[in-house]
Amino acid sequence: MMLELKEQLRCDIVMGNQEERMRIKFCFIITALIFLLIPNLMPAHDLWLVPEKYIISPGQPVTIFANTGMDFPKSLNAVLPGRVSRSVLVGKSGEETLTGLAVKGKSLIAGCTIKNPGTYVAAISIHPKEIKLKAKEFNEYLLHDGLSAVYKLREKEGILDKDAVEYYSKYAKTIIQSGDTQDDTPTRPLHLPIEIVPAVNPYKLKRGDSLKVAVLFKGKPLPGAELAWSFPGMGEKFAGTTKTGNNGNANIPLTRSGPYVIRLTHMEWVKKKTHEWESFWASLTFEVK
Repeated sequence: MMLELKEQLRCDIVMGNQEERMRIKFCFIITALIFLLIPNLMPAHDLWLVPEKYIISPGQPVTIFANTGMDFPKSLNAVLPGRVSRSVLVGKSGEETLTGLAVKGKSLIAGCTIKNPGTYVAAISIHPKEIKLKAKEFNEYLLHDGLSAVYKLREKEGILDKDAVEYYSKYAKTIIQSGDTQDDTPTRPLHLPIEIVPAVNPYKLKRGDSLKVAVLFKGKPLPGAELAWSFPGMGEKFAGTTKTGNNGNANIPLTRSGPYVIRLTHMEWVKKKTHEWESFWASLTFEVK
């Protein structure tokens, strides 16, 4: 009898251990699936252009990384080449297409050789893409990305509890200095749907100065847009934010040396059959002396 009890107890323990192992394995699989799905559930991330070097010598090849994320300049995943609608390098003498787009690790890359001295602007535009968000996720994203006006509009219309279907497109620029000859190329708009345009060449400034920029939406100044700026080491936080005035202008303090990013998101309520919201993301990167 005692032997039977011991055997039964041993079997119960073995079965219990097996059940526990199965439960742990099941939880692990579910957790892994959740992490795999998170990128598709979260709002779109910023797109930045990050050259290997912002200041180069004439004739020096340079690789430009198109990175997506919220912790500048780190990339979470790569944009596929097929999503690129425009990729250009603009200098004082004209414009050329950035070719050889390819995925490298978590980045989309483009290579070019800038033969002549001067200041150049590289730009990449991304085709619109749809994203569906639950009401809570959408509201949190609006507040984080400086879209409080859209949040207040949803509140006024009584639709804060309504899920959202959004089309977003991204437009990123970077400024590269070749040699010592500085020109006004960065101050000329590239006629993107939305863009940040400096009033002066940033490479004529230094740490402690202020950079005046204009935000243009469909070619016109965009008042009341919330601009944020950051630099490496800030994580997902912004170093600061400001709003454009009635003329679409704002001043960005250059408080430290090294890479800088200025970014914004603009959103419109379009009420289309396929989606209600359209957002336009812009960024500008350069280096501060």
